[in-house]
Amino acid sequence: MALLLAASGVAALSRGWLLPVQRRYVVRVRLFGWAQLLISAALGVQLVGNLVVDPPYSSAVTMPGVVVLFLGLVLITRAQRPPRTR
Repeated sequence: MALLLAASGVAALSRGWLLPVQRRYVVRVRLFGWAQLLISAALGVQLVGNLVVDPPYSSAVTMPGVVVLFLGLVLITRAQRPPRTR
């Protein structure tokens, strides 16, 4: 999943390409690409923390991944179209 997000983020940054489902809502393509790269990095950090690091220390590695994941989600919401108001 992290590799697919990273590939989509690189495509958004380099070519301005988005998936057809995302084209309707995303207005800031570069910001969306950076958000996808952050989320893929966070998933990679969590994977390393769960598989490689010893269990007592795995939370010290995975918690920064959670923080970066939430930062990526904030960037995704900033990249999307604001809701319509009356």
